[in-house]
Amino acid sequence: MKSVVTTVVTAADAAGRFPSQNDLEAVQGNIQRATARLEAAERLAAGLDKVTKEAGDACFSKYPYLKQAGEAGENQVKVDKCYRDIAH
Repeated sequence: MKSVVTTVVTAADAAGRFPSQNDLEAVQGNIQRATARLEAAERLAAGLDKVTKEAGDACFSKYPYLKQAGEAGENQVKVDKCYRDIAH
């Protein structure tokens, strides 16, 4: 994953120029929001199991045929794999 600094410098270099004031302000704003982004990521990670379960349950409720033989949720092993894939 590229950092915001790398992205800005690479874009400026590709354009044959030094980073502009606007580029540097964008980097500064991104850095200032880093704490809020990390906090949001931590909250999402903490609730991942709950979100995954709710999403899987919603899929199986909306599409009940998925529980039929030969489908994705025909047995518990396949259901567990569905939830695993949703989490990814």
